[in-house]
Order: sequence, then C-alpha cells, then structure tokens
Amino acid sequence: MLQVSLSGRLRMSIDKEGANVMVALYENGLVTDCTTGENQGRVLSNDYVVRGLENLCFVKDLSGKKVVSGTVNFRLWEGFNSSNCAIAVFVQNNSQQIFGSRMFDLPEDL
Repeated sequence: MLQVSLSGRLRMSIDKEGANVMVALYENGLVTDCTTGENQGRVLSNDYVVRGLENLCFVKDLSGKKVVSGTVNFRLWEGFNSSNCAIAVFVQNNSQQIFGSRMFDLPEDL
C-alpha cells in the first residue's frame, strides 16, 4: 500500500455546490503490444495511465486560501516502480469541471 497525506490551501472559493479534491496515482513508460484491432502489429507507448483514483475530501462553502487536508491509500501492483509514477491532485465539481491541478513526483526509493 502507498499512503498519501496531503495538506494545502485552495486558490479559489468553493460555492454551495461543492467540489471534490481528487488524488490520482499514475504511471508513465508503459508499453502495449497490440495483437488485434486497428493498431495490430504496433507497439504503443503509454504515459499518464491512472492506476488509482481516490477522493481526498469534499469541500463546499469555503473561501479561498482555506486549508484542506486528508489521507488516501493506493493498492500497489506487481512491478510497481516509483520512478515511473507520480501523484496528481485536482479539484473537480459535480459537472466534472476541473478548477485546478498539481502534480507531485514520488520518492525514487519507495
């Protein structure tokens, strides 16, 4: 398991409709050997593949610069390599509109 604890200030106000602070664990450098379909016989490289997605918290009626925090856990997979992975945090409303995001590298020695 990978436990991620985050704390930070929102850069904008969140209205009464609210928004979710989401955390994604993603992996770069994956390769897909296509054996069927329109890409048959090709080898495709894949980056930013989301391996886990968790809701850190739900916020509403908050002024800008309010501190939010929380902890999420991600189940790791066989062959996990932290140097190929990173964390993305984003604020998203119920209409799937994203208000802001930030990326964080993982330590290489996990």
